[in-house]
Amino acid sequence: MKQAQPNHASATLTDAKRYRIDPTRRWPTRHRGIRYRLSRSLERTYFVSWNGSSVPAGRTEAEALTKQAELRRSAGRGEQPTIPTKITFAQLAEQWFAAKSERLRRKTIKNYRDALDLVLLPRFGGWRIAAIDPNAISELIRDLQREGLHALDRSRKTRPLGRSSVENYLKPLQGVLALALRRGLIATNPFSALTVDDRPKPEEPKPAHEWSDDDVNTLLQASERLAARPESRYDYTPLLRVTATLGLRLGEVLGLRWEDFDKDAGTLHVRRQWTRFGEYAAPKTRAGVRRIAIPTDLRDELIALRLRSDHSRDAQPIFASKSGTPLMHRNVVRRGFEPIRNEAGLTNVTFHSLRGAAVSRLIRASLDPVTVADFIGHEDPHTTLRVYASLWDRQKTDEAIRLALGGQSPASRTQAG
Repeated sequence: MKQAQPNHASATLTDAKRYRIDPTRRWPTRHRGIRYRLSRSLERTYFVSWNGSSVPAGRTEAEALTKQAELRRSAGRGEQPTIPTKITFAQLAEQWFAAKSERLRRKTIKNYRDALDLVLLPRFGGWRIAAIDPNAISELIRDLQREGLHALDRSRKTRPLGRSSVENYLKPLQGVLALALRRGLIATNPFSALTVDDRPKPEEPKPAHEWSDDDVNTLLQASERLAARPESRYDYTPLLRVTATLGLRLGEVLGLRWEDFDKDAGTLHVRRQWTRFGEYAAPKTRAGVRRIAIPTDLRDELIALRLRSDHSRDAQPIFASKSGTPLMHRNVVRRGFEPIRNEAGLTNVTFHSLRGAAVSRLIRASLDPVTVADFIGHEDPHTTLRVYASLWDRQKTDEAIRLALGGQSPASRTQAG
């Protein structure tokens, strides 16, 4: 037989035991959206249901009705009411991460997970979400820039972090606090109150290496010398030539398959990338999917490479390991590029900076930023301008000097044209 609900208005402690009153249960009232919790001492605490949360609303039904009216008025004015909560950063962070993980690339997911595990959870994991204020964020930024991960884990060496690294570690924190604001758990996002002095200290921008044809030739010659040695395990020269000529990202060049090479049309299609997780994925951006017209000498080199390759079927990678799989990022950089770079005496360049070799050649040919951005797979030409601004500035300056030394001004040349 179903047990009757006790009359809480006149209940006694004996009644509480008899009816097994659960202090965690919230009982309905005659007012929609208002419930109360009954303690074992028969004291009531009222709650208002609001946007999926229970907002504490006092000890009486009248106080609960007043709180409900306040929330409705705030919503009518377009305001976001703050809901007092004991939820911790760790709890909300895991909810945020679970939702994000369904939509992001594996690399981004890994970066966010690392940021949470290495920095944010050790610092803020047990904090109530509302306790994370601008001062707490500013202090974390200073610690990371001064000591690096040593500030969170004393077993690590002190290694100050630069601006970009600090900002990457802060991205999940920004996301979690934005979620807290949307749910009404905080009144404002503390990131909005940070001053310029609070934010990560800007670094001196490093100009892109201005690759010359001599630099590229020196690099390729060094690659050929190392490949000719008896102990050499792989010839990276064709891979470096394709990268330096076409400005491909490392994942893009490793993701090339023979079906992407059209020898008759003299084109190469970038359709995918090979990730650090050992799998194919879409290029980094939508603009990364592109068709590139390649010079005749590079086309001929690819034809020769396919003829001597043991893995030359359409679905196989152009740059394959001995087992026929794409080369791995780490091996290309550590075993291939870095020894070749050192052999060539170009110790200040990285594999990624090889993209600049192609960009330098295009800028010297006076191609516009939109064309260059399309060629190297940038979605926004402004990104191309920002990254390679020094190269365009040098091109303009050199042209102006040539005209001046030749007795012309840019204006007179324009009028003559």
